[in-house]
Amino acid sequence: MSTYESLDEGQARDALDAAERAGESARASGRRWVRRYLLGTGAATSVATLVIWLIRPWTPPVLWGLALGVLLALLAVWAARQPVIARPKRLIAALLLVWAVVFGLTMSTGPDLQAAYPVGAAVGFAVWATGAWWAGRPKARTAGRPGR
Repeated sequence: MSTYESLDEGQARDALDAAERAGESARASGRRWVRRYLLGTGAATSVATLVIWLIRPWTPPVLWGLALGVLLALLAVWAARQPVIARPKRLIAALLLVWAVVFGLTMSTGPDLQAAYPVGAAVGFAVWATGAWWAGRPKARTAGRPGR
């Protein structure tokens, strides 16, 4: 008699159900963390855009770029120190690219059109919020392939 024959089928099903619940809990925790990270990034970059708008007359553009680089570096360090590491790298790369285009357009049109700064901040936040929604949604299960 093998060890597998001595296991109760009900106990085995209970153990598999418990493992599935634990896995779903971990996935939900990861989705929450990614949502918070992306929304926080969106808020920080939007506030930075508005701050640049306010201090623009007194500071050279080089300082804006340096300040924004420091802000993104601080966000990256904060993300690396979190207990749940569930950053979807492709999504974040795509969001950074889209946000960089929005930020670049904002900074290039801002001196001539003052409304570009608040609009750029709002659109930039919308980019990150869309990414947070996308990353935070539960993935659809494939029929016949539990856990995938």
